[in-house]
Amino acid sequence: MTAIDYLTAHGFSARVSGKRLVVSPASRLTEDVRKYINSHRLELLAELAANDGQERRSNWRIFLEGKPICVMIGEPMTRAEALEAARWRWPNADLVPEQ
Repeated sequence: MTAIDYLTAHGFSARVSGKRLVVSPASRLTEDVRKYINSHRLELLAELAANDGQERRSNWRIFLEGKPICVMIGEPMTRAEALEAARWRWPNADLVPEQ
């Protein structure tokens, strides 16, 4: 069961507003559901983003001159967004999804 399926089964819907995850109806959120949302936030964001046809990942391995230097971990982002973030720090960086 996906994270979105869990929320739907419990009578909730989710959407992204800017960088925020919005779950409705908020008036029905229990402490258990809030804990679930907090622990599955990145998964929920990735599932919601998947509906726009672009692949997004939370982990990207950064390479300089063909050698891996680190793994960038954060909010789900497209390859283009991740490459832009990596090249802000390392102008010649390249990257691949972390498996």
